[in-house]
Amino acid sequence: MYQVVMLQGLQKKQNLILLPKPLSLKVPSKEGIFSLMRKFILFFVLSLFFISFVGLLINSWQKLNEYNKSKVNISKQNKVVDVVDDKQSIYIDYSKEVYEKALNEKTVILMFFTANWCEECNKMDELINESLANLTREGVVGIKIHILDSETTTETTALSKKYSVNKEGSVVILDKNGAISYKQTGNIEKEILTQKLMEVISK
Repeated sequence: MYQVVMLQGLQKKQNLILLPKPLSLKVPSKEGIFSLMRKFILFFVLSLFFISFVGLLINSWQKLNEYNKSKVNISKQNKVVDVVDDKQSIYIDYSKEVYEKALNEKTVILMFFTANWCEECNKMDELINESLANLTREGVVGIKIHILDSETTTETTALSKKYSVNKEGSVVILDKNGAISYKQTGNIEKEILTQKLMEVISK
């Protein structure tokens, strides 16, 4: 009988040890809740200010770059127009201002219709540059016009249609009255090109 009681006592003791302790939940006070809300609102407002400030900096940087690029382009155009006034032979990328000024000044114009993916056009480009370098004081205006590539614009497309050019690697020479004097698509020798230019210049 004694042993049984001891065993029961041991079982009760074990049961007491195995029982989990009750959890005590601490409910935050109203002051604590308001404090957390104030911190969250402050963090949210500061985040908005920071994002707006970064956005303002990025926008200002982009506008500054655009302004600098526009200044460079205007300076470049003015410089090229000055060269046209000096009657020097030049070879540049298409510019509406230079093209129209050359027509109004009754200047011989060489137009090279090219594409940036055309390897043969690159060779022709070098040839044209060398040919015009030999005609420094003849006042020829060489214009490189992109068609059928990523640098094509509505203006260059309109020019290609105006002079019936539908293939890259085409050379068109305009006389002093703006009329087509010579037209060639594909390879051309430097001597022949120089000869054709001299014939138009001498008229």
